[in-house]
Amino acid sequence: MQPFRFVHAADLHIDSPFKGLLKYEPRIAQRLKDATYEAYSNLIDLCIAQDAAFVVIAGDVYDGADRSVQAQMRFRDGLNRLQDHEIQSFVVHGNHDPLDGRLSRIPMPESSHAFGPDPEWSTASVKGTPVAQIQGVSYPTREVHDNLALQFTPPSGALFSIGLLHCNVGGIAEHDNYAPCTVDDLSATGIDYWALGHVHTRQTLRQSGPAIEYPGNLQGRHPNESGPKGALVVDVDEAGRVTSRFEPLDVVRWESLDVSINGLADVDALLESAHAAIETERIRADERDLVCRISFTGRGPLHHDLSADNALEDLTNELRSNLSASASLIWVERISDRTAPTVDIDALTDRDDFVGAVMKRSLAALNHEGSEATLRESLASVLGQRRFSGVLEMPEDDQMAEIVEAARFELAELFERED
Repeated sequence: MQPFRFVHAADLHIDSPFKGLLKYEPRIAQRLKDATYEAYSNLIDLCIAQDAAFVVIAGDVYDGADRSVQAQMRFRDGLNRLQDHEIQSFVVHGNHDPLDGRLSRIPMPESSHAFGPDPEWSTASVKGTPVAQIQGVSYPTREVHDNLALQFTPPSGALFSIGLLHCNVGGIAEHDNYAPCTVDDLSATGIDYWALGHVHTRQTLRQSGPAIEYPGNLQGRHPNESGPKGALVVDVDEAGRVTSRFEPLDVVRWESLDVSINGLADVDALLESAHAAIETERIRADERDLVCRISFTGRGPLHHDLSADNALEDLTNELRSNLSASASLIWVERISDRTAPTVDIDALTDRDDFVGAVMKRSLAALNHEGSEATLRESLASVLGQRRFSGVLEMPEDDQMAEIVEAARFELAELFERED
């Protein structure tokens, strides 16, 4: 087998609208929209710099079914650059950009192959010599609930084989369960490498026999898509063995930072600590543009300052103002308060009186199996009231424990004051 190299990318989401940010922060929304184009340009640069034989793109090239003309032209221009360097491209479309979406009459280069609604094989070559066979399928419409992996056919011949599929393997909860399948379904096809898309978190489901990989998306678009984003450079040797490495391509990095109030005397010290955390993260991100969500944590007297009306909003604006002069974009998306007062909550819980009984009950609310359902039922009765409709939403699972823990410390502080 002739050794070769290819690049595996997915979930480009070119031209994401960022509607939520556009309403409140149009400058940041525009920067993030531009970032999807720049990250795609970085992908093209990577393919050329790494002398890749071809690139596979596993779905969601565009963010919406009705692709903008600009997005389609920019995508075409990138593929033309690859063609100029004799690099082929193989593309499937996913739930965000299905085949029934709006397409303009913009011809793609001859070196690019877009797969249709039924699995089909195509061949990748290096200087006219076939090196790999690629089978892929695109979503005909947005919602595909069939197991598309079962429709793939086994490879024939001695060429290295690649399966290109936008799917949810194992029912990953954070993503819509489109084209659901299992590792066993993929392994049973006899295909050597599965180039997957749809899941925005980079992960290797299997290293060999076959290799099954998600590269993650190309550019983070919200706080839950934090950390480096990019593509995989995959090498195949003479024996068909696969090695891959991740290359970051994002231009705006999302991060969540914890800043502790422990040992801090005043708000100025807290702001200085927040600045230091942001600068550390900016350096770690190779001085990319940075959008961060900050959580104040720990226990101390500053808890009372942060509990004051508009305190978090004022600190957010102060940080944004101070960071606006930075050479690169650094934007504080939100600050949350997860601090607690300086109280001996364990001592209060151990008391053999009313205070101890209440604190024990609050602790049980954190640990009891049925407590979350009870809490949600209680909250639903409040959030369902007309004056809160459309204003307050039910907390997510990871927020519920934080809310109960914060309530425990508020109770403890009140009891300690009464003593």
